[in-house]
Amino acid sequence: MRFIYIILLLILTFGCSSNNNTSEFEKVLGKENNETLTLLVNDFENDFLKKQYPNSELNESYKKFLIDYKNGSLENWGPLPKKITERFNSSQLKKEMYYHPDSVWILPNSTFDKIEEDSLLFLDFDRPYIKLRKKDLMFSSPEKIVYEYERDYVRIDSTTDKDSLINQVMKSRYVNYYNGKYRQATDYIRKFGGFFERFSDRKNVFNKEQICELILEEADLNDKLVRKLIVLEFVL
Repeated sequence: MRFIYIILLLILTFGCSSNNNTSEFEKVLGKENNETLTLLVNDFENDFLKKQYPNSELNESYKKFLIDYKNGSLENWGPLPKKITERFNSSQLKKEMYYHPDSVWILPNSTFDKIEEDSLLFLDFDRPYIKLRKKDLMFSSPEKIVYEYERDYVRIDSTTDKDSLINQVMKSRYVNYYNGKYRQATDYIRKFGGFFERFSDRKNVFNKEQICELILEEADLNDKLVRKLIVLEFVL
């Protein structure tokens, strides 16, 4: 009887700890962002996982999803439901996680370009290329925006639809490593220890396949916070 009592106490303690972790993560992420994330997780579970792995329990579906992702078996997946991408793309959560170029140019050659103060690049190529400008989040502040520039040499000729190419580059997304609330939240969960500490430490160092392995080896796929992290890292 005493043994059963101890087991029940451990289960209750673990459940409370898991709920507290999720609650603290949500506070850092912000109310609006968390409401969006909750809807996205529900959509992913009900409109993707159930259809992709119809004969599996939910935690097993998450496991299969991670294994498929790690093994590169993406061709076996059905398309991600449109409402998931539309919900995310129109949300504040996306702005916390990613950002886009604010200007894009197609230049015939380097004689039409210039070297900005922050660009340590010698322009010596006499061929067309794409130039884009984006915020330098490391050095920007509310008082002053600092920009950085990239130049990409791609095939551009008389058949190129330049407007379409510019629109495509404008949609390029860059990870907000410095001041987004998602970064703040994943830094914060380091204090939970165990898997969450290792996830926080390795998130921006390991590639996605290595993060998959970490989750598969150490995480509890029944944990709501773990599931939210999976959706944030591998779905959106």
